[in-house]
Amino acid sequence: MSFLDRLRKPPPAPAEADRLMLRRLESLGANLTRPRHVLHYLTFADEAHARNAAHEIDRAGYDVTVTAPDDDAVPTWSVRAETTRVVDATTVDAFRPWFERIAAEHAGEYDGWEAAAQP
Repeated sequence: MSFLDRLRKPPPAPAEADRLMLRRLESLGANLTRPRHVLHYLTFADEAHARNAAHEIDRAGYDVTVTAPDDDAVPTWSVRAETTRVVDATTVDAFRPWFERIAAEHAGEYDGWEAAAQP
């Protein structure tokens, strides 16, 4: 496979991206049975949808930050949700559809997650 072919390769499906992230965490020495800092990212076209989604996420116990668009770099409203939780195949399979549902209900998109390798 050439360099350009690798660039043209479509991104992995969300479930595969989650598995890759979990493998990456393990390769960095993460013990996935221990809670760790986790961030989730969502984007919205307007402030009302972003704030309504943020309110729902906040009620679930996440610390939520809403950020307005930056005319130069980020054209959408963003919502960042953070918490400390166990991240493993079971929890990822639960939180991804939950965040995707909230994003869809508020005309937004779930843009994925990241987690600290060490608690």
